[in-house]
Amino acid sequence: MANSGEIKRYRRYKGWDYAKGASLFITISTAPRRALFGVARDGVVALSALGEKVKEALEAIPLLNPGILLFGYVVMPDHVHFNCALLPGLAEPLKVLGNAIRRFKNYTTKLAKHSLAIKSNGLGFGKASRFDGQAEGDEASRIDGDFGLGKASRFDGRAEGDEASRFDGDFGLGKASRFDGQTAFGLWQQGYHDYILLSREMIDATERYIAYNPMKWELMYGVEGALRVIEPLFMPRLNPGDYWKGVGNLALLDPAEKLLSLRISRQVQGAAMAKMLARIENAVLQGYIIISGFISKGEQAVRDMLCRRSDARFIRILPSCIPNRRFRPESRYVAPFAEGRYLEIAQGNDEVEFGRRACLDINAEIIEIAKAGEGLALYWKPDGPHKLAEHSSAIKSAGGGESRSTAIKSAGGGESRSTAIKSAGGMA
Repeated sequence: MANSGEIKRYRRYKGWDYAKGASLFITISTAPRRALFGVARDGVVALSALGEKVKEALEAIPLLNPGILLFGYVVMPDHVHFNCALLPGLAEPLKVLGNAIRRFKNYTTKLAKHSLAIKSNGLGFGKASRFDGQAEGDEASRIDGDFGLGKASRFDGRAEGDEASRFDGDFGLGKASRFDGQTAFGLWQQGYHDYILLSREMIDATERYIAYNPMKWELMYGVEGALRVIEPLFMPRLNPGDYWKGVGNLALLDPAEKLLSLRISRQVQGAAMAKMLARIENAVLQGYIIISGFISKGEQAVRDMLCRRSDARFIRILPSCIPNRRFRPESRYVAPFAEGRYLEIAQGNDEVEFGRRACLDINAEIIEIAKAGEGLALYWKPDGPHKLAEHSSAIKSAGGGESRSTAIKSAGGGESRSTAIKSAGGMA
């Protein structure tokens, strides 16, 4: 990478010795993003006959290509994703990978030719339907924010020098024939995209992405308005002088709902973390909606717990604006969005550099929003909860008048209205 911070795109990740083995996330898309392989419905893809054949061909990759292992995979309506590993010791690992994908594309192209009776001009697949909202060939430029955990780069998927190679066009099941899998019948886009996964976190992120991809597709393209960004938001709990955007279940901001604004010290860990999580789960059982920026490790642990629990409702404030382009949720939030128990909100239309100032602003906002209705404000330190305040539901009207809330008193002075979390009964 250049010192300026600019990300350079390489054919392969420079500096990595693929002969030592590599874990990879692969994406292959139809041309031009035709939805040929099925329909996303109820969180899964109901595969077409061709989609079933593509699935079988994916599953055959490790059987027909020694040195490649296949892990999580999904056949989507107009593309496929899969995680694979190149085993250590391969003489030409990238060529092994390129050949395997070329064979996969050749075989499925031949199947498409026969099952769909397509012509050599590439027509006849059916109605073109491009859904990802990206520029052509930009599938792997950013996968929903899950891959910010390590180094990844985008490639065109061809091993060096293999463009003119001939491969067995039908996985060795018959006479070898020359197809490129890309241009003769137009089934696939040229090349493929691969990310090298350099950590356990990246592998877990891609497995999560694969698992939630059908539900995400259904939300984005099958349910009208499910992920529509609403702006500006006029909600009683939000300051009318600020410009807010939101996506998700806006009813979570109803003043009658019990909100728990959550801030957790970075020093909370170990036994203190476990105790804190148990208390927050108890709050969920009592009907509290958790609102936070989910920035610190403790807050992220709470976020992950909330994502897993089907009864947990929560609101996240983003440090920067929600983009106006098509909204693409991170995989961990797909199920909460689909179940109507999650909301993302952010202020303004400008990108904000994340830092201490943005973090402090978020912490202030979550307290004010919780105080604007039935709610509590909680700051959890290693020795337990602090600055826990019970607030009135007084709401400031657009025209002025009574303040939405009074500030939480600092530790240095003023009468405290804090109440303790009951160890047996839960939230006060």
